[in-house]
Amino acid sequence: MPAVASNVSDNKQDQVDLNQTATGGYGYFINQDQKASVWWAEGAYKVLKDAPVPRKSQSRVSLSAAKNEYESFIIVVNPESEMENFRISVADFTSSDGKTIPGDQVEIRKVEYVKVSHPTDYYGYKGYFPDPLPLYEKPLTLKASENTPLWITVHVPSQTAAGQYTSEVTLTAANGWKTTVPVDLTVRNFELPAVPTIRSGWGMNMKNVELYENLTTEEQKRDKFEKYMEMFSRYKISPYDPFLYAPIHETVSGVDWEGGFYDSKEKVSGNYGYKVVDNSATENIEACTRELQPVTPGKTYELKWKAKSQAEKQTYVVGVECYDAEKNLIVFENRFEQFTANPGWESFTFPLGMFDEEIRYVKVILCAANRTYHGEDKGVVWFDDLSMNQKETDQNLLACGNFEVDLDKIDIQLDFSDFEAAARKYFAPPYNFNSFRLAIKGLGSGTYYSRQNGIFEGFEQGTEEYNKLMKRYLQQIQDNLERIGVLGKEYIYWFDEPSEKDYEFVYQTNKMIKEYAPKLTTFLTEHVAGQDISDVTDISCTIWHQLNHEKIDKMNQRGLEYWSYLCVWPKAPWISEFIDHDAVNMRMWLWASYVYRLKGVLMWETTYWNSNEASPKGYLQNPWQEAMSWVTGYGWPYGKQTIWGNGDGRFFYPENRDPNKDKTTAYQGYPIPSIRLEFLRAGIEDYEYMCILEKLMKAASKKQASLVKEARQLLQIPKSIYTDEKTYNKDPHVLLEHRQKIAELIEKFMK
Repeated sequence: MPAVASNVSDNKQDQVDLNQTATGGYGYFINQDQKASVWWAEGAYKVLKDAPVPRKSQSRVSLSAAKNEYESFIIVVNPESEMENFRISVADFTSSDGKTIPGDQVEIRKVEYVKVSHPTDYYGYKGYFPDPLPLYEKPLTLKASENTPLWITVHVPSQTAAGQYTSEVTLTAANGWKTTVPVDLTVRNFELPAVPTIRSGWGMNMKNVELYENLTTEEQKRDKFEKYMEMFSRYKISPYDPFLYAPIHETVSGVDWEGGFYDSKEKVSGNYGYKVVDNSATENIEACTRELQPVTPGKTYELKWKAKSQAEKQTYVVGVECYDAEKNLIVFENRFEQFTANPGWESFTFPLGMFDEEIRYVKVILCAANRTYHGEDKGVVWFDDLSMNQKETDQNLLACGNFEVDLDKIDIQLDFSDFEAAARKYFAPPYNFNSFRLAIKGLGSGTYYSRQNGIFEGFEQGTEEYNKLMKRYLQQIQDNLERIGVLGKEYIYWFDEPSEKDYEFVYQTNKMIKEYAPKLTTFLTEHVAGQDISDVTDISCTIWHQLNHEKIDKMNQRGLEYWSYLCVWPKAPWISEFIDHDAVNMRMWLWASYVYRLKGVLMWETTYWNSNEASPKGYLQNPWQEAMSWVTGYGWPYGKQTIWGNGDGRFFYPENRDPNKDKTTAYQGYPIPSIRLEFLRAGIEDYEYMCILEKLMKAASKKQASLVKEARQLLQIPKSIYTDEKTYNKDPHVLLEHRQKIAELIEKFMK
């Protein structure tokens, strides 16, 4: 999760210049008649509605791409008057000897605009900025005197023969207007790897998707999730959790209670008491018997126990739910009652009465506070010596009420069958993911704002019992990931952005993981100066403007990984993710990652469309209409509206363009990508160019000494392109020119 942003800076530096006026503009004029002007540009720019027609002329679109690369260009139409029934089509790409890149490898999307009402910082400004890229699927009506950009992407399949290919873009409208634009494509004689070299971790909140797209059935949700996975793959990034619908299933026996803590210090008798903590103001946190307890109909029962609380006069609740012979809940047969505890142990009794004929089982429930519909009450209560007695015989039928546990009898069985099937699907063609966020049961969690200790089957982190159980569990995880073939692709991202006070806690947890399962990959997002726990942390991921270059070098030397991430920070002048910042940013992020030998890029979210704190209750922010991402969480009061930044955590758009009025249509198509995702993928592919050239340089023969010298020069990215994290060229054209030189040199090596 991102940190909280401050208010917009008062710094009055120059604002973002998407028209590239300082370098004479961008793009190429094609033609102009009485009805419209037409021009084109490489897929590296954000075309504003009022961007001027380029001064340079070039009637043919000129592209080059490696095999297994996506290459985009933009056709811009600006009509003199409203143009109805506008259509666009792209022919197959063909070579002179009859080879073809078929039309199904070409995608046409319409560039749409979102309103920036609150600039991200001094560098942005109010207005409309291009970002959503919905598919072109039906004829359009173009507005007069306004640019309509069409984003066209050709994918060059791996088996495509190198050489020259041509195609044609045809533009027509109802008024008889027609224009054709020839397209030349050079397919390079090298191929980008199927699995991206740079690793990635990009968040996606399926609950947001379900809410916005009105998905209610399991089939709808799974189908939509699969479409998101396909889109992640197309953009060559890996989602946090491709295993959302294929988790590791677990069966635990030998533990009778769940929801609380076994406490060896606070007890009446035996080895343990049972601690129940309700620290939530939005739900009831309660403990219960893991298995249903059998009862005899027609008999009278009562519960007896001892309890103490942390606070004076703590209201708490004890009760049972009743079940029939098939273990179905009998809805209106609950027995619950309030009690009051104090800091000293006291005895309590709750008469349950006689159970009717249909009641065959009960579940015992222990609540540390008053059990309310909204769950707003809080409390801490310990229980011990709990019994459920049959009054006629005074026989205790609740054997687990003494809260005793034999660790040797706890059995943890993990079923990887669904997980394995998903791994073999998503970490192979055509998905080719290279990373995933591995959820580990029992670990603590937290951020710089707050943290929670780990708990495994009722035993809290720091206890001997916790360590023994975690060891059994972690070793199973490690062994099965290795067996399946995805060991090393995981990263255990369990704590986010620790402050200095949290580092010992994080260190001890990572140390435990490495002790019990040394092959598992530990991960930490961090940016506190002077802290280094890389002896127990395999991947350090740092926010962009806090990179530690000395640490990067040391981790690379040791074979560890250093990633970077963008979020609400940094703002201008740094490389950033924002809609109202430079087009070059997402692409330059990858160029700079190569410069610094970074191994991964991370983004906390891609579907962050609404803040519950900022939006009125029941209202969903419409990302199609408002670009700002507002603060959520971190103790922010409801109604306080503080900016994170335009487009922060928002790289896909929902299909539903009116989520507050359309609450019934189930939208089951593909998510809508953003221009920033296109720039990101282009950067990932540029990164591949550099890695390919570097490998060729290292493997070169003595006869290729001159090529090696040239390669070294090209791979030392010049200061005119990139100087440091906040000093870099804002003109995408300089990247395109340098990339062209790298591609040409790769081909020379391969001759």
